[in-house]
Amino acid sequence: MTDGEDAGWRFLPAEAEPSGDLDAALREGPAAFARALRDGRARIGAGRMAARLREMPSRPAPALRLLLAAPIQPQSLQDALDIAFAAVGLPVAIESVEGFAALSRRSQAGDPPDFVLMIDPSPGAEPDPALVALAADGAGGLGAPVALARFGGPLAQASLARGVDLLTVGVPAKTAFDRRFSASFGTILRPAAADALADAAGAWAARLKGRAPKLLVTDLDGTLWAGILGERSTAETGGAPPLHRAYTQALKDLSGRGFVLAVASRNEPADVDAAFRSGAMQPLSRENVAAVAAGWEDKAALVERVLADLGLGAEHAILIDDDPVNCAKVAARFPAMDVRLFAGDEGAFAAKLLADPLLLGGGAEAGLRAGRYRAKAGVDRLRAETPDVGAFLAALGTRLTFQPLDAPNMARAAELASRVNQFVLRDIRPNVLDLSRRRSPFDTLVRLDDAFGSHGIVGLMLASARGETLVLDNLYLSCRALERGVEDAMLAALADRARAAGLARIVGRVEDLPRNAPARAFVARVARLAADGSFDYSPPEAGGPGTGAPDIRWQDEEGETR
Repeated sequence: MTDGEDAGWRFLPAEAEPSGDLDAALREGPAAFARALRDGRARIGAGRMAARLREMPSRPAPALRLLLAAPIQPQSLQDALDIAFAAVGLPVAIESVEGFAALSRRSQAGDPPDFVLMIDPSPGAEPDPALVALAADGAGGLGAPVALARFGGPLAQASLARGVDLLTVGVPAKTAFDRRFSASFGTILRPAAADALADAAGAWAARLKGRAPKLLVTDLDGTLWAGILGERSTAETGGAPPLHRAYTQALKDLSGRGFVLAVASRNEPADVDAAFRSGAMQPLSRENVAAVAAGWEDKAALVERVLADLGLGAEHAILIDDDPVNCAKVAARFPAMDVRLFAGDEGAFAAKLLADPLLLGGGAEAGLRAGRYRAKAGVDRLRAETPDVGAFLAALGTRLTFQPLDAPNMARAAELASRVNQFVLRDIRPNVLDLSRRRSPFDTLVRLDDAFGSHGIVGLMLASARGETLVLDNLYLSCRALERGVEDAMLAALADRARAAGLARIVGRVEDLPRNAPARAFVARVARLAADGSFDYSPPEAGGPGTGAPDIRWQDEEGETR
């Protein structure tokens, strides 16, 4: 493990005081910009760093609105919120309302916010029931997700009601507030509490908008264990250096939170496999790791292999490595990747990981996510071993279950809509409240199963009837389900429902987004696509399924499958 107390984003030599050249960091990439913001805040404080952020000539314009309701002086938090939201790529315009009574009045006027943040100042073990009810009313009236934040207890997030999440900030309530000037200036948050709350709120918003990490890639030598595998292990013996046990346990815990784990290591692949088989990495097992890239390529090339194997983008990945040179190389190769140096005290580093608001994880199917990426790896191996497409699809045995978008599935549907980037028609990311207002009988979720097991809910279709036409408002499909005929089956199933309802055609629009080339290619293949992205799809006459076509099943609102 690298000596020194600095860890995390500081893998380059630290300056005595940050230069303030945030424009240069932004040009370098979003991850460098986030590192500069966090590093500057840690060194000179949120107030001075927020001032530098506001002075940037090329500062990203706020694209989202945050409504802050709290019985405190808001400026003590706004600077920290500016930094935290900019660091997760969500620059916001902040509107503050004084106290909670104004929240009800705000829901009747003005443009709706994208997020609402309420602060519960009560010191009790449970949130104030009156504030919970007010938060639920605010979510419904404003049509925006609400975070009710309170201090005390470990960092956590829990759902309180539809559209309302409880954020517990890991700062004791008795040390969070400075009430010395409450009679004149007002109660303020102490700087450490403001930073912690802002980070928790920014991470919460990042999860809602699909910008939070999904993948954690770890190095082995000097990181997972204290030593060099090649000096202790052979493929025959399977021995390994002593583990960094607190860090290894933290990785296991993060896997349980729903993060996908992977290894990128400059080692002999056979030695790494032997170390897994021998149990030398316990409590971490091979079942917890979705992908392993071992070999003698450059570290950035190994990380690239991991991303390709899992079909995930660098913007959703974290790399942890003890070598500052490797960190710098990967950061240069992947400007959107969160790169962290494994340094200082191992136990403190592990605790810092588990207390990072961006790594809270959660979600409707968090605990199953790693297993589903392993199932995807099995599908990819079968595809490589079976060059004939028909034979591959037949061996895969794909089964699709279509089910209505109802209340129990809203959270998973919103999560899917926030995460999908490669196969999405339009950049519309509905939250739970947006979905609950639709009430269209054509809105459908799709579950995928095959010979490798269950891949869970992988698809969402949002469609609504207008006259004699069915409008496909959006279609989301997980990368785990691409290149196996699922998208064709989804549109064909929607066409069958449209035909049964007397709707002659399906129309929609596909936008040119940074990573949705697969969706654009699909629409161009199956529909009449205009230059402006609008398309018209006329369902073909119903016919028998082709070779290897998915087995289609329908589940009704009572859970019965046919």
